[in-house]
Amino acid sequence: MERATKCVPDKNPFLQQSFESFDRATARMQKAFAGLEEKFEAINKELDSKNIELQKALADKEKMGSYLQNILESLTTGVLVADLEGKITMMNRCAEVFTGFSRDNARGKNTNLLFGDEFPSDPKGCLDLRHFDGGLGKKIRLKGRILELFGSAVKSKTGVETGRVVVLRDVTRLEKLEKRVKRTEKLAAMGETAANLAHEIRNPLGSIGLFASLLIKELKDKKNRDRASHIITAVKDMDNKISNMLMFARDQKPLMKEVSIHNLLKEIIVFSEQILWKEDIILTANYEDIDPVIAGNAEMLKQLFLNLMLNAMQAMPGGGNLYIKTKISDNNDEKKETHNSNVEISFMDTGTGIPDENMKKIFDPFFTTKEKGTGLGLAIVHNIVDIHSGSIDAENYKDGGAVFNITFPVMEVQSSRFKVQG
Repeated sequence: MERATKCVPDKNPFLQQSFESFDRATARMQKAFAGLEEKFEAINKELDSKNIELQKALADKEKMGSYLQNILESLTTGVLVADLEGKITMMNRCAEVFTGFSRDNARGKNTNLLFGDEFPSDPKGCLDLRHFDGGLGKKIRLKGRILELFGSAVKSKTGVETGRVVVLRDVTRLEKLEKRVKRTEKLAAMGETAANLAHEIRNPLGSIGLFASLLIKELKDKKNRDRASHIITAVKDMDNKISNMLMFARDQKPLMKEVSIHNLLKEIIVFSEQILWKEDIILTANYEDIDPVIAGNAEMLKQLFLNLMLNAMQAMPGGGNLYIKTKISDNNDEKKETHNSNVEISFMDTGTGIPDENMKKIFDPFFTTKEKGTGLGLAIVHNIVDIHSGSIDAENYKDGGAVFNITFPVMEVQSSRFKVQG
C-alpha cells in the first residue's frame, strides 16, 4: 500500500517582497498621517491662539474707538470732519448743537450749507485752509452764537491729505468780556477828560448864575429881568448836564442796602404818572409774583429806571405804550447746594426802535441822535448796571419798538426763601 504525500507550494519571493513593501508603505503612510494630524492639531492651536489675539486686538480697538468717541462727545468744542470735496463725514454732539444739524442730516452735506456764506470755503465748498494760516481762527455768527473756527488737514501716515477737520469754539461770552474790557478802558479815558472839563466849566458857570441872580434883583425893566432869568435857566440846564457828566466820570462806590425792585418801580411810576399822561403814553406793569430784593443803591436805581422811561418817552413822540415786566430766574445747583437767582427787568416801548447801525453804540458816552442830547443818558444807565454787578442789553421787536432788559443778581438771603415756579 502506497503512502500519500502532502504537496506544499513553493514560496514566491516576488510576491513576498511585494507584501513586505506594501506593509512598509502602509507603515510610512500611517506615520505620515500621524505627523499630519500632529501638524494639523498644532496649526489649529496656533489659529485658535491667533483668533484669541485678533479678538482681543479687535476688542481693544473697539474699546479705544469707543473711548475716543466718548472723548469727542464730551468736548465743549464742536468737531466735524469733511472729505476733500467738502462733504461732512463725522461730527460730535457739540457741533450738532452749534450748527443746528444732527449728524445724520449733516452727513454728506457740504460744509457751506451748515455755516452759510461766512464759512471760509473754496469755490467747491471745501474748507479753505488758507484762512487758518499760523493757527489763526475765523469768527462767525451762527444761531445766536459767536463761533471761532479752526481748520487743519487730515493726513494719512504717508502724508497724503484725505480730508479736513474743523474745530468750533463758542467764544460768545469771551467776546462780551473783551468788549466790556475795551469799553471800560475807553470810558476810563473819556471819563477822566470829562471830569477835568466839567470842573473847569463849573466854576465860571457858578459865577454867571450868581451875577445873573443879582441882576434880577437890581433890574427894574421887566424885559431885562426876563433876559437875566433866561440866563439863570440856561446855567441850571448846563449845570445839570455837567452833573450827569461828573456822575458818569466819577469812580463811584455807593452804599449798598437791601432794595425791593417792585417797590422802587411803583414809586417811579407814581412819580412819572403826570408826565406819561401828558405825553399820551399808556404804561402797563406786570410784576413777578415774588418781590425780588437786591443789594443796591436806591437813588442810583431810581435814576436808572427814570432814564429808561425817559428814553422810551422820547422814542414815542406821538404817544404809545410802555410795558414794564419783572421776571425771576432761579438756577439752583443741587450738587453745589447753591442758589443763583436773577431778576430781569424789561422796559418795552412801541416807538420807532433802534437803527441797526446804532445798536452797538447806544451805551457809548456822548453818542446821541438827538439835537440837544448829551449822549450820557444810556451811558449812565450802563454804569449804574455795572456798579450793581448786573447786565443790560437792547433789541428791536419785529413789529416795531425796542426793549431794554436789565438783569441783577438777587440777594442770596432772598433767593433761599423761595422757589421759583415754572
